[in-house]
Amino acid sequence: MAQFGPLKMERGNIKFFVLMTLQNQPLHGYGIIRAIEEKSGHAPSAGVIYPTLQMLEDQGCVTMNEEDHKKIYAITEDGRYFLEKHREMVERLSTRAAQPRWSSLPGVGRRIGEIARTIFTNYSYLDDEKTQQIENILDEARRQIGEVIFARQR
Repeated sequence: MAQFGPLKMERGNIKFFVLMTLQNQPLHGYGIIRAIEEKSGHAPSAGVIYPTLQMLEDQGCVTMNEEDHKKIYAITEDGRYFLEKHREMVERLSTRAAQPRWSSLPGVGRRIGEIARTIFTNYSYLDDEKTQQIENILDEARRQIGEVIFARQR
């Protein structure tokens, strides 16, 4: 399995990302790669994108037109129907791809997620004083983390 941002890409899921990207606007292959990278933090290779586009074109989910010597791909009604038919999968993939990139850092990402969950799942217990205390703790943690990151190498 290839790593796709915080999402482990299972065989065949790239077609969903391509179609989801083309919902916004027609793009050439490189534009699709960049759009997926922007959303997920990982740029799929041309060796994955172009065969996927060919498969989607063969299935009638995308069309291709040449403009200025570039192949421009657009989603078709069949492609939109395919996404709608697999809405649950599309939502799951979209959610995972949108996760913060730090979530893939072992240890650090897990701890950041745990802190966020602790705060947000216990929100009803917070008053102004407790919220201010948490903000102070987080400000101090950010300061200390900055010192670690930017410390001179010895």
